[in-house]
This record gives sequence, C-alpha cells and structure tokens, in this order.
Amino acid sequence: MRIAGILLIGLAVFAQIPLYVAYLGPHDSIALFSQFIGSTALILMAISQLLATRMPGFETIFGPLDQMYRLHKWLGILAMAAMGLHDVVDAEMDTVRGGGLEDIAEEFGEIGLYGILLLAFASLLTAIPYPLWRLSHKFIGAFFAMSFFHYFFIAKPFGNTTTLGLYITIFCAAGLLAYLHLLILRPLLNKGHRYTVTSVKRNNDILDIHLKPTGRGISHKAGQFAFLSFDKSGLEEIHPYTISTARQSDRSLRFSVKALGSYTSRLANILSVGDTARITGAHGHFNMPSDARPQIWIAAGVGITPFLAWASGLTKAPKGKVTLYYCVRDAQKAAFVDELQAIADRFETVTLRMVESKNGKRISARDIADELGADIKKARFAFCGPVSMRLGLVQGLTERGAARSRIQYEAFEMRSGIGFDKFLVGVVKVILFLVGRVAAAKKLKV
Repeated sequence: MRIAGILLIGLAVFAQIPLYVAYLGPHDSIALFSQFIGSTALILMAISQLLATRMPGFETIFGPLDQMYRLHKWLGILAMAAMGLHDVVDAEMDTVRGGGLEDIAEEFGEIGLYGILLLAFASLLTAIPYPLWRLSHKFIGAFFAMSFFHYFFIAKPFGNTTTLGLYITIFCAAGLLAYLHLLILRPLLNKGHRYTVTSVKRNNDILDIHLKPTGRGISHKAGQFAFLSFDKSGLEEIHPYTISTARQSDRSLRFSVKALGSYTSRLANILSVGDTARITGAHGHFNMPSDARPQIWIAAGVGITPFLAWASGLTKAPKGKVTLYYCVRDAQKAAFVDELQAIADRFETVTLRMVESKNGKRISARDIADELGADIKKARFAFCGPVSMRLGLVQGLTERGAARSRIQYEAFEMRSGIGFDKFLVGVVKVILFLVGRVAAAKKLKV
C-alpha cells in the first residue's frame, strides 16, 4: 500500500475534526463524538466501495490491485468497528430535533449496522463457499445505502446543506454510486476480452491452460494477473489467476491453476479445448527488477507462476545473478521443473535450487544470507507463497541486513480470514472463558 493513499484516507477522516469542533459549545461532547465516529465509518465504507471499482489511476495512488484489495478489506473492518462504537456510545442530543423520517432512519441504521456486521463476519469465515460469499458480499453496498439514509435523515446538530453535512454526503454519494456501478454497470459494460482455449494439460498437480484471443486480447507484463471466467456451465465464476507466461506477440495467454477448491476441481474435470473464456486485466506490479543487483526469487508451490512468467520472458542473461528457490514437497512431482531448469541452463546467471520438504528441508533466511554473504545488503528479493512463510522470511532477512524496501511480494487474496477449524476453536475458547467467569462469580458470592 502506498503512503500517498494512506495519507489521503487519513486526511479524508481527520478533515472532519475542525468542522465538528464548531458544534462543541451548545451540544453534548460525548454525543458529538459518537456522531463523528459514525460519519468516519461512512467515509471509510465509501472509500472501500470506491476501491472495489478498480478505477484507472487508483493503483498509482493506493498501490497494486492485490494491495488495494487488502486495503479494501481493512477499511471495511475499521468501518465495522467504528459503526459498533457509534452504536454503543449515545449519539442522541436532547437539543436537536429530527424531521418526519427520523424513526425510519433509526430503523435503517440498526438494519445497516447488523447487516454489515453479519456480512463482514461472513467475509472472515473462509469456510463459507466462495460463490455464496461472493453473492452475500454484494449486499454490503445495500446495507451501506441504509446507513447513508440513517445519516441523512437522523437528528443531528448540523444540517445536510452545511459544510460538514455536504462533506459527509459527498463521500456517501460517491460510495453509493460505486456500489451501483459494481452491481449494474460493470456486468453490462465490462465483459472482458474473449479467448479460446487451445490447450488443457495436466502438469503433475497443476492444470496448464493455454488461450488465444479471438480479437485484440489483453496486453500484460510478466508477473501480472488477470480475472478469468469461462462461458461454460459451472465455470462462469470470475477468479483471479497469475498469467504464467511473458507477453507473447499474438497476445496468447497461459494460466497454471492448482486444484485448491470446488471451482478449480471442476475446471480440471470439465474444461476442454475449444471452450471460450472472458478475461479482464491485466493487474498488479509484481515486475522483475531490471538492474544489476543480485536477485533472490522464492516460490512455494503454485506460487511459482509469476516466476515462471519472469523466466519465460528472458531473452538474454539478467544483468545480476538470479537464484530461484522453488519450495515443493517432492521435486519429482513438482510442476515446471524441467522448463525452469532448461532456462537456468541457457543463462549462466540464473540458478534453480529445489527445496524439498519430504527430505526435511525448509528454506530459511539463514541459508539465503549465508549464500549471499555481503551481497545481502544490496540484493533484491521476490516472494510468492503462504503468508506465514513470507512473514518469517522477511523478518529473518531484514535481521541479517536485507533492505525491506527491496523485498517485494504478491499479496493477492480474494478472501482472507479464518477457516472453520479455527472458528470452532475460537468459539470453544469464548465458551470456556464465559464458563470460567461465571464459576468465578459464583465462588465470590459463596
């Protein structure tokens, strides 16, 4: 996430403060604070809705699309927390009277709050099937519209036509328009580029899909991803996948997909040559460095795909030495090993290192640092794989002298949260905590 985008969001929130201060005198400060928290929730939700539109120019301000989606998620969580706090802190002002729609606005505010809380919780519970989550996620905008109605018609110390009133209304209107765009206009206007499947092959546990455009096709850089759907029953859902090849002269594409869920499993079973696809994109800034610094590429499992694209785009030896660590369970069953080794054999400055977990091997920051030596301070690092693995490596590498600013990673996750097992563990912990509190209270009474 880019600092400029974070600063703009902070400015959007804190710009309200001097406008609220003007109303401190005749009105209760606690109630006024509650209204500030409520309007902050609306502004954060509006910005979150705007980010979801993927408007041109947003990546320049807020960062690549993968990071924008993380920001979208966290803005939603912060807005949800602010709405909860607004509901807990009394926002009623005895000195202010509302209009005729105040009672309805109160009801809409309650519905909007609990609706957003429910759907936000559903977003964090990754055990919910993706199609159901995606459908339910669309209703967040409707609950936001109810919250906007609540704000507009509720009793408050300032009018809707005052500077503060207009400021909040502009954000709400922008968020509402963004929701309508996502719900209605985007499905009608942006149907993507049409492609035809030319090859479907299994590469060990990966499905390799090659597509050729029926028209102009998309233009992409190695390491970017695109949104893909197929015009076939059961495969209409839109999913993001990394394009696992460099740009081709005919704009043909390759996607390498691992069966990790119901959709990808269906993909492997029913997709065939001749099927048509729709692709929108490309997105992301996971680009291969072009300077002469040493480069360390770290891929875990299907995280090899952006590096496969980088490697396939090499027409001459990189200026700096490149070492690709490919972390797999079994090198004999890993996809693309022969392809990557052939590229490494072609260029003296490219080295492929297989890290096999079946032999008890784990990649570590210490091993990487030992191999780099003093070069660790100037080397560039790129990672694609599990978050927990990334966090450990980043910490270890920076402790050994690597510059955090030269560590890039792909953070794209359509959903992130907790699985059903962790959810059950959390519920059990809460129940045990409550039982413990009750038992302690009874003991005190005795």
